[in-house]
Amino acid sequence: MKYPTMRFVFDRKKVATKTHKGLVQIEVLSEGKRKWIGTGVKVYSDQWNDRKKIINSVEMIQLNQCLDEQLRVIQNWINELISKKEVFDFDKLDRFLRYTNKSESFIDFVERRIEERGDITESTKASHRTFAASLREFDRIIYFSDLTKANITLYDDWLHAKGYSQPTIYNYHKRNKRYIHEAIKFDLLKNDPYKGERFSRGKHAIRKYLTAEELKKVKDAQIYSETICRVRDLFIFQAYTGISYADLAKFNFKRDVQKRGNKYVILDIRLKTEENYFIVLLSPAMEILKKYDYVLPIISNQQYNLRLKIVADYAGLDRNLTVHMSRHTFATMCLNNGVKMENVSKMLGHTNVRTTQQYAKVLNAEVEKDFEMLERILS
Repeated sequence: MKYPTMRFVFDRKKVATKTHKGLVQIEVLSEGKRKWIGTGVKVYSDQWNDRKKIINSVEMIQLNQCLDEQLRVIQNWINELISKKEVFDFDKLDRFLRYTNKSESFIDFVERRIEERGDITESTKASHRTFAASLREFDRIIYFSDLTKANITLYDDWLHAKGYSQPTIYNYHKRNKRYIHEAIKFDLLKNDPYKGERFSRGKHAIRKYLTAEELKKVKDAQIYSETICRVRDLFIFQAYTGISYADLAKFNFKRDVQKRGNKYVILDIRLKTEENYFIVLLSPAMEILKKYDYVLPIISNQQYNLRLKIVADYAGLDRNLTVHMSRHTFATMCLNNGVKMENVSKMLGHTNVRTTQQYAKVLNAEVEKDFEMLERILS
């Protein structure tokens, strides 16, 4: 009974140079058939030696240990087959690798788990992919052995140097911790490098919204492009419903709206938070729906934001419009007109009232500005 042989292969695709890294793989050879297993280790062309493996790198000891460990895990499994006199085949090897994940680097594990998760929306997956991309760019937290307190601190320093806001940095650490905890559950990692570490949440920037006068300018703007007019109408619909873009994109009048007396109400579940939300359709929102025969002209989030800049020009605003501003405008409009915060929270589908209180802070900030202006006038 024949069993496979293994060796390390560097840069099989011939892409490595002194400035571009190539991948180290494990080649498994059995009865004329080959399989290549990615190790997650990448080095430059002048950092590889077929006999010594990785050379000319400050991390060569650590990386060579990582390679040896991956080879050892597979060899131990093959030795177990030999002791049990079981036949080797590549399907068995694939199953073994799938359940052990020992050949994966930490960043590969993170990227795989992001795609496997069914408990988050596509937009949330996109934000997690952005976090994973930041780890790749940082390039010091690639392997499980890289997960040290020192590297976590260096990652935090690097994020600050890149100019990220503190809330964004906090969220990146939060996501990193999540996948570290998953790795521990899968027995891929023993210790949590974040244990005992604390990172500030930071303060979120004041939420931007339109005043009643600015919203009227957007509504009344003379727009001669049908495409831009449709974008303006979507913004107005959101400004009078508070519906997020993700929920707008899946909005279906027949499915999501009920008639109660002489009113129409949206009863649905937010994609982002999975919280129920309840909105009475005000007349400006109903006018938009009637205009499009109750089927809104949805476009991509990116195109929506780009074209809102043109809407702002038509309306004579001295600042850009964004999709989020419509939702913030709705919240502040409700609070300004005496709607209870708990009810606004229900309309927006927030998981707790604390999120809604961010809008109240905006109003307080505006009140302070008005008092400062009054002070200047009276003094």
